[in-house]
Amino acid sequence: MRLRLVPVLAAVLAVSTVWLVFETKRLAEVAGRFEVEARQAHAIAAHEAQQAQAARDSLAGMSAEVRRLETEVGRSTEQLAGMAEVVKKRTEAETARAEAEAAASARSLAPIPEGVRVCLAALHECLHAEGFLHQRFLSASALDGFGLHEVELLVTDADGLGVEYLRAKKMIAELDRGKGKLVLRFFEGTRTKDGVRAELAADGWPLVFQPIDARMFEERLPYLVRPEGIYPEPAVGERKRPASDLDPITRLQWLDRFDRLLADAGTAEELRINRCRGLHEGHFLSVQLLGTDNQHRLLSSADCERMAIEVDEAAGVVSLLLKNGVLRRGGVESTITAEGFRMLLPKVTPKQALDIMLGMVVTK
Repeated sequence: MRLRLVPVLAAVLAVSTVWLVFETKRLAEVAGRFEVEARQAHAIAAHEAQQAQAARDSLAGMSAEVRRLETEVGRSTEQLAGMAEVVKKRTEAETARAEAEAAASARSLAPIPEGVRVCLAALHECLHAEGFLHQRFLSASALDGFGLHEVELLVTDADGLGVEYLRAKKMIAELDRGKGKLVLRFFEGTRTKDGVRAELAADGWPLVFQPIDARMFEERLPYLVRPEGIYPEPAVGERKRPASDLDPITRLQWLDRFDRLLADAGTAEELRINRCRGLHEGHFLSVQLLGTDNQHRLLSSADCERMAIEVDEAAGVVSLLLKNGVLRRGGVESTITAEGFRMLLPKVTPKQALDIMLGMVVTK
């Protein structure tokens, strides 16, 4: 019985051994597979950890970039706000300037108030009577105790080529009785000369006229001039004003007649009587004569004590007769003696001279 069990046990042992071998091999294969899978899982986990770290690093970088961009956006927003404020202020300034110019243009087109017109006309007459012919007031809006307001003045050069334009919010007239001087002072505006515009000084820009008959300006323009000082006392035995002196209105009338007489006189130069103080025995006193070309450039001038319109009816000739003075032409100065210097007016007839000058001529 026991002998029968031995083979059986041996067979069982053999089978068990074979099973164990196969089981061990299977378990080894399973363990190897698990180890491979574990290694793969570890590698995957390490790769995912690297990716997670890279993602975290990228996120941190993006956060820093976002903060930088937010800072730049904030700065840009502030700059844009500042630029918008500057643009707004400039736009408001330009709008205000355009509105002011439009208002000034509208005022310049508006008719001059009658009182202002009378004042400007009287000022023109007084200046012309004193021989200042190159100033022309274009407009003014009002006249009060502070002066003329919104004034425009055009001043031409003696040769007629240069032009000066003054525009000011206010103009006052300062009269010095003792010096015989008038100063027109312009405030808050611009002065344009030879195409260059400049702002007027804070204390005003002066336009000076001297010598002048201060009494005439004070009498004709009491509402405009601001007189100061006292008139000089005449010397003992001296008359305050020579009887031969012309009053301003009469002087202007004679200057106008001279303009008509010389307008088409046929002379090589265009002649004009610029100044005349008085009239005595058919002779005009303290006369200034200017000769220009057709472009109003000064070619000659003469200052003489006496001047007359001389008529030679027999010869049908009319001349200007200058006495006691100085003639300037081409840079040369010549003396005019008491015997006189004649300037022929070839196109003027004796009748024309007598009619225009109301017979105030001398005959040869």
